[in-house]
Amino acid sequence: MDAGRPRFRIGIRGRLLAFLGIAVVFIVAMEIMAQRATYRVAEEYESRLDHYHLVHRMRVALNSLRQDGDRFLRDPSSMPVERLYEAISALSALDHSLSPLEDLSEDAGFEVRATGYGLDAYFPLAGRSFSLRSAGRSDYYADFAKAERIAGYVDMYLSRLLSVLMRDDEESFRAFTRRSKAVSNAILLGMIAAGILLLGYVYIVANSITKPIRKLAKASEKLARGEMDVDPVQVKSRDEVGILAESFHVMSASIRAYIEGLKEKAELEKRLHDEETSLLTMGKALREAQLMNLQDQMRPHFLFNALNSIARNALLEHAPATEKLTISLARLLRSTMKEGGPYVPLGEEVDIVREYLGFQKARFGERLDWRIKFDATLGDIRVPRFLLQPLAENAVRHGVEPKEGNTRILVSVQKRGDKIKALVIDTGLGIAAEALVRLRGLIRNASPVRAEPAGNEGLLAGAGIGLANVAMRLQLLYGQEGSIRLYSRPGKGTVVRLSIPMKGVSRWPES
Repeated sequence: MDAGRPRFRIGIRGRLLAFLGIAVVFIVAMEIMAQRATYRVAEEYESRLDHYHLVHRMRVALNSLRQDGDRFLRDPSSMPVERLYEAISALSALDHSLSPLEDLSEDAGFEVRATGYGLDAYFPLAGRSFSLRSAGRSDYYADFAKAERIAGYVDMYLSRLLSVLMRDDEESFRAFTRRSKAVSNAILLGMIAAGILLLGYVYIVANSITKPIRKLAKASEKLARGEMDVDPVQVKSRDEVGILAESFHVMSASIRAYIEGLKEKAELEKRLHDEETSLLTMGKALREAQLMNLQDQMRPHFLFNALNSIARNALLEHAPATEKLTISLARLLRSTMKEGGPYVPLGEEVDIVREYLGFQKARFGERLDWRIKFDATLGDIRVPRFLLQPLAENAVRHGVEPKEGNTRILVSVQKRGDKIKALVIDTGLGIAAEALVRLRGLIRNASPVRAEPAGNEGLLAGAGIGLANVAMRLQLLYGQEGSIRLYSRPGKGTVVRLSIPMKGVSRWPES
């Protein structure tokens, strides 16, 4: 009996706390509903205001692009053409963010679609006129005149869209305000009704507590008089008698659980036996896989040994050029098949470029003169594998091969502030203006999220595969802090500038 008294008090206290908890939760819920109604009005107002600001920013960006474009066409030296391309990209991003407004209303959807169609026609014309003017051609004005006429229509669509939003928002905001007032009145009526219900709940809870106590008191009096034929007290509440009845059910349930546990134990032992058999089979398969892996490792070693044998024969036959070429090829092959993950020390990456250019020097002879400037303190910095070699390969393929005269290649890797700057410069044929614009577009559109840009030409298709691949990996690893820039003049050569942040890399662990 003494052990049951604390549980008895806890049961009664639980009911009282439940009553108080329901009252508090209801009051808090009513307050939350009122606050949510207020917040919804504020959020609706803020959302509408964001729509106005978005349309206004698009108009400002469009007019700014038109003014800058007009100034550039009058005087190309007034600003770099890349600034105009960046403005076009920014305006295109704003146009994509305008698409949610299409679902607001039929009129708004019409203006948003009209704006999108206009910009789809405006961007190619404006970009082509800027490219033609940058290349010094005189047939740029026709495209610019068409673009300006379309831009005027787009500005008109944006102005009408702003008017439609203001008209629709005024009507919806008034309706929303009326609904908020109705919700507030409903909350007030709900609180009054809830007060009445809570009073009824107090009566029910009090009766559910006192009635079982009276029954137990009568049963205790009978037991005290020696009357053993006391009928069981049926208690539905969760007081001490209810806990005793529930304990009986828990005890019976425990016995059932014990029997079921014995069955599960037997089943588990059988399952463990099956798993042991399976592990033996897997161990045999693992040993076979290890044997195959060791056999596969012998294949590249066989190829390296064959190349070393060719180099020794060239040495014995007094063919130093062939020996050097074979050793360089073996080193390049070993670097491509080397394991260790996607990162290598920067010094090792520069060595790969050095081996590649040495290999090409043996091929082109006096036509190729190359030099590498490398800050040795950066040798153990971790960088993506094959970050510089594709740039050097592009310089050889597009600068040295098509040119009949001598060509120089300079590779420079230095630390500038908190970034690593790499330059690959060649004095080859250079790149034509239209091809340069296309390659810059491939670099600018390189993204790990979008594997294919708009159009019929894939990102990694054509001559820009090396540059696009490097640009995509920079975007994936470093985001906006990693960049690659391309500069070229026909007949003068090409410069590729690569930049990665120092804080985005770490030093190679010392062995």
